[in-house]
Amino acid sequence: MAKLYFVRHAEIRIDAEASPDKWELADNAYDAVAKMFNGISADGVDRIYYSPLPKASQTADIISDLYGIAKTERDCLREVERHFPYVDHDTFNRYVDQYLSGHDDKNFERYYDVRERIVRCVTDILRESRKKSAIIVSHGAVITILYRHLIGTTLDPNGWKTLKMPDLSVIDLDTGMVESGFYAGYRIRPLTKTE
Repeated sequence: MAKLYFVRHAEIRIDAEASPDKWELADNAYDAVAKMFNGISADGVDRIYYSPLPKASQTADIISDLYGIAKTERDCLREVERHFPYVDHDTFNRYVDQYLSGHDDKNFERYYDVRERIVRCVTDILRESRKKSAIIVSHGAVITILYRHLIGTTLDPNGWKTLKMPDLSVIDLDTGMVESGFYAGYRIRPLTKTE
């Protein structure tokens, strides 16, 4: 039974002096990822695919260390590009709320471009893995956009806010059900390229 494990990266150390795409994991990340995967069988997982941003690649390193699974970097799993410098937490949340409400915003990469990229990326990963189980490590906003497409409904921005760092969702590829984790209980549409 093939499964797709979607992982949001572990907690980060925010550095206002550095670009957000350079931020790394917090000191407690290893323990948090190990705890999240406690009781989760990775039998049959062929590979870990991960975003090139340090917070995702370091999360993939932890999972690889826990299970001994090979890793492959994929640029298409990167976070939604943002076109603004560091802002405080409340301002950032307001920007993301507007963006995930469907408003194209000069602060971010175009929503539909992100959706096309992430859907195509995951479809290609499934094709490459020949429907074997895989772990995908990415970021909150891009995962939210993907799940909106997979579930076929508009999810409000609060869905993004409920994702933890780290967080995990497991999709049974045979039944199409999100069997555990975030968005559990939903059935996904087939992973094909968007129109």
